[in-house]
Amino acid sequence: MAKTTKVSGIFLLGFLLLSQSVVVWSQQETETPSPVFACDERLHDFGKIREIESFAVHEFVIKNTGTAPLVISHVLSSCGCARPEWSQQPIAPGQEGFVIISYDMKDRPGPFRKNITVYTNERRMRQVLTIVGDVIPKPQTLDVLFRDTIGTVQMERKSYLFHAVRPQEIQDTEIWVRNFGEEAVNVVIENVPEYIRVTVPDRLESDYPERMKVELDATHVDTQMRGRRLIQFTWTEVSASGAKLSKSIPIEVNFVDDFTTLTAAEKENAPAIQFSTLFLEYGKLKKKQVYKELTIKNTGKSTLNLHSVTVDNPKTARITGLKKNRLQPEETLKLRIYVNPKDYQDNFATNLVVVSNDPKEPVRKVHILAER
Repeated sequence: MAKTTKVSGIFLLGFLLLSQSVVVWSQQETETPSPVFACDERLHDFGKIREIESFAVHEFVIKNTGTAPLVISHVLSSCGCARPEWSQQPIAPGQEGFVIISYDMKDRPGPFRKNITVYTNERRMRQVLTIVGDVIPKPQTLDVLFRDTIGTVQMERKSYLFHAVRPQEIQDTEIWVRNFGEEAVNVVIENVPEYIRVTVPDRLESDYPERMKVELDATHVDTQMRGRRLIQFTWTEVSASGAKLSKSIPIEVNFVDDFTTLTAAEKENAPAIQFSTLFLEYGKLKKKQVYKELTIKNTGKSTLNLHSVTVDNPKTARITGLKKNRLQPEETLKLRIYVNPKDYQDNFATNLVVVSNDPKEPVRKVHILAER
């Protein structure tokens, strides 16, 4: 019995010594000096920058909040256009270093986003920094884009189009604008519907392109809204002398059904729209107005709802025969589309646009062509 007690004491003593060793070893490991990479700014936005300025440069300040020197071994960029430089000497605890990024804007117009990976001796080893911005091209590169004119300001195109907008969806589109006048002009945007947001600089400098953005927020639109809608806002430019010039900017929107929730069976039994032709060619117009017929047929298995049947420019053509907006399977609707030569001086082309609940092609176009 005494031997057993003696052996047990030896084992207990060994266990206590081992436990103390583990505690000491754990404390030593916890207290081992280590560097910590800290950077208050992980993403830098240059905003709008001009291509003619060649380079955009930003310095990320790196601080070592650890207890051992922080070493930046190397830095890699996701693009050769973003050239990195960094602190070559170890960064002592509590001290700061740097990573400098030079972005080459030449021949790189438009928005950009570049990631820079910083490799260090820190436990996590890799850190990612990001630069973003929007490069405004050299003015001469955009000459061919500007079509529509408002005083001294020209635009890339004269209207905005949202091809297919589902309920509760948010979309945006942009176009270039440029002031070709010798003096800067101020811009005022007015009469904007509550579900539209227009963003453009308040002041357009001479001979310098900018972008105008239009955002459509369908969360502020009746969820039952369907079909093509033509809305507009007012653009007013004010010269240095105070002279004002205004113009309405049209926005064309096709509000469509949300087909993303349809099951396979619902898609199989959905309606389907079919046209007798996709081109209405009137040839050379004479003195009297003429018409062409267009037949719309539902070749699907359920009711086809015609949310809207319109022409891009209502002044170019007139539609008759819209007696119903629901077609049962195999049912047809015959329309007449009139054009009048008195309304035109030159050849013209426009589109008849139909918005329906056909999930495969909710927005369809028929081209209208005529000659003088």
